[in-house]
Formats: sequence, structure tokens, C-alpha cells
Amino acid sequence: MAELYFILVSPQRGENVGAAARAMNTMGFEKLRVVNSQAHQADEANWTAHGSQHILENAESFDDLASALADIDLSFATTARKRGDKRRLHSPNDAAAQVQQLGSSVGKVAVVFGCEASGLANADLALVDLLTTIPLANPYPSLNLGQAIMLYAYEFSQLPPPSEVGANDAQFKALKQRSVQLLDTLAVAEQEPLRRWLQDSVGTLSQRDVAMLHLLLGDIEKAMAGSLTKQP
Repeated sequence: MAELYFILVSPQRGENVGAAARAMNTMGFEKLRVVNSQAHQADEANWTAHGSQHILENAESFDDLASALADIDLSFATTARKRGDKRRLHSPNDAAAQVQQLGSSVGKVAVVFGCEASGLANADLALVDLLTTIPLANPYPSLNLGQAIMLYAYEFSQLPPPSEVGANDAQFKALKQRSVQLLDTLAVAEQEPLRRWLQDSVGTLSQRDVAMLHLLLGDIEKAMAGSLTKQP
């Protein structure tokens, strides 16, 4: 399975970060990144970790989410609210299934959590590939950070060893880059549904899908280049 990173954006309470580390450790995960916060270094985090202090000690710190995601191949953002931009919401089980489908095409996967009070800002949600939410029968009281991480960690811990059904790493990254470049060339605005659809869908593709889309993008790029050379 790909390396799984849990990224906490602006956590406010050390005890919540300690509980998150404990949940990760229980399910066999150790990669923690903390953005814009030192809560993982608080005494309360250490007290709550209960045998998982090594995760806090080895946690990586970043000033912003973009930096924390720079080397991540596929990212999921967690949200408790339905967003007005109509992006598709995946369950934790769906998120794990997507990673399984992609197989060896992704080396590093991240699940991103916002601060306890307000969750992730829209600007942060725009940086990730897919959105996820935990289906709840009653949204109040909501899950705390440790509980939420335990649910995601459990789902990912159930994945079998990776298969070769997914696109390889280079193909997957190249498709994301080519798609974004094409939309930039076409001056498709950041808020356009097409760009959002692309952001939501690339991470769900199989090896065959990736190969076919590379062919399609190649034809589009050639056609565009040809039309430019014909212009007076």
C-alpha cells in the first residue's frame, strides 16, 4: 500500500493531536504532518498519546498546506459540511477503495483534517484532489479529531497489498500536470465546473483510463498547435 500521511491543519488543542497520534498508531500508521501549529509539541499532546509519543516527536511541521502537499501524489480533504460548489463527497471507505484501485500509481497519499473549530478553509479544500466526509446518522455531537482519524485509519488499514491494476506513478502525475496545463491554456477559470470535475475525477481513474486520456490530450494538443500555425 502507498505511504499514508495524516495532515492536521492548524490544530488548536494538544490533547486532540495526542489522541490523533494514538489512533494512527493503533491502526499501524506513523506519518504525521502538522500545518501552522505547534500543538503536537504541547505537554497535553504527550500525555494523551499513550505510547504513541514517537509519532509526535517525528511529526513534520509546515507553514502552509501547499507545502505539506508538495510531494503527495493523491490527497483527500475531510469536511463535515456539504459545500456549495457541488464537489463530489466520498466516504472513508470510498477513499480507501480509490487508493486500492490506483495501486502502484501513487506512492504517497494524504488525508487532511482542519482545525477543531472551523474545519478546512475553502482555499485549503481547493488544494486537494478529492473531498471526503463521514456519513453520520446525527451530525451533533460531531466526532472529535481522534475519532475521525481512527475511522479513516481503520479503512486504510484494511487494504490488501497493492496490485498492478492502477496506472504507474509517472503516468498518473503526468496526466494531472497535462490536464491542468490544458485548462490553463484554455483560460478555464478556477471556479469553472470543468476544472472542479477534473480535480475530483483524476484520482479515480484506472490504468486504462489514464492511458486513454493521455491519447486524448495528445490529440487535443496537436489540434491546438495546428490551429495556431494556420492563423495569419
